[in-house]
Amino acid sequence: MWRAGLFARVILVVAAGGGLVGCGDGPTELLEQTPMEVVFSDLRPLQAGEGALEVWITGASDTVSVGRVSFPGAGREPARVAHGFTLPFSHPTGVVVTLEPPNDVDPAPSPFVLMEGAFDKGAAELDIIGTVTDGRVLETDPGAHSLFTTSNNVELRYPSLEDAGLWLFSLRPDLNKHGTREVKLTPLMPTWTYEGWAVFHYGRSDEVWVSYGKFRPDPLSLLTARDDTGSGPYSGDQDYLNAGVEDVPGEEWTTDRVAVQLGISLPAGVTVPFDLDAEDPVTWEAEWSHVITIEPAFDEGEPMFQGSPFILRPYRNPIGVGGPGCREIQPIACPGDPRVIELVEGGPTATVVAVSGR
Repeated sequence: MWRAGLFARVILVVAAGGGLVGCGDGPTELLEQTPMEVVFSDLRPLQAGEGALEVWITGASDTVSVGRVSFPGAGREPARVAHGFTLPFSHPTGVVVTLEPPNDVDPAPSPFVLMEGAFDKGAAELDIIGTVTDGRVLETDPGAHSLFTTSNNVELRYPSLEDAGLWLFSLRPDLNKHGTREVKLTPLMPTWTYEGWAVFHYGRSDEVWVSYGKFRPDPLSLLTARDDTGSGPYSGDQDYLNAGVEDVPGEEWTTDRVAVQLGISLPAGVTVPFDLDAEDPVTWEAEWSHVITIEPAFDEGEPMFQGSPFILRPYRNPIGVGGPGCREIQPIACPGDPRVIELVEGGPTATVVAVSGR
């Protein structure tokens, strides 16, 4: 069971063969050439084009790479991944895991630090608190998003294809634990950013991820500014980066008339207008899910609809099932209810151990 605050952890196991000095509860020193292993639990594999995870050992005056993590035969789901190495020097102080950008040839660690931790009695615990986040744990009650469109209200009048727009504000601010209309998320380090997605058939073989832009919360953790794609090229707004009335992240997918002019196309498998509220008529499962990922900042500025979700995917909620208690009221979704965003995936977790023999 994932626990809040333990978003990413690493096991460091000192393999058989010694290399440890110390006993009992006293200090344990790690010596050069000690065989070791980093065991990641529930780590999603990186996909092609996302870069590589690299492990570094730090000391009083050195930072040395001990190799990049490989994912042999890995699929898409979180899994246990082991990475073996020998200590490059004695008395290391800590371990750092970085995301190295695609085509990286720089021998130094990248600034995209995924996790780090200090050695203590021959072991080290690593997490993303203070490396990906600003030092605080991930927000457990971010609030709700709403289905809403404004770009076509003049042309079609309200309501008009409301299920084709997703915005990170709540039509019922009183239902948000923090009491404001905006979504609340933990601020990130400058090298990381949030990205929002509308996902068709999440987790199925035909899933389609459609980004609605990247964004960061303000110092109060609230999403009080637009994302980097505004209302989006499928909103019908000619100046979609600046047009519209919403001041929060989100997007609308009502028409392709502007996208066609710009030569922009959606991923195969989805067409406009979106019906984000749709449910499977047999299973009553939501056809669409809302997902918020954490992405490396080097993805900012990538071509629209050509990016892919990174391995950190903390927030997800089905859209078509509506708000709390909706299904008990009627067997279809409740369009007016806010959709509660849930912290559903903590990412890699592990226990830290150090053993002198097996």
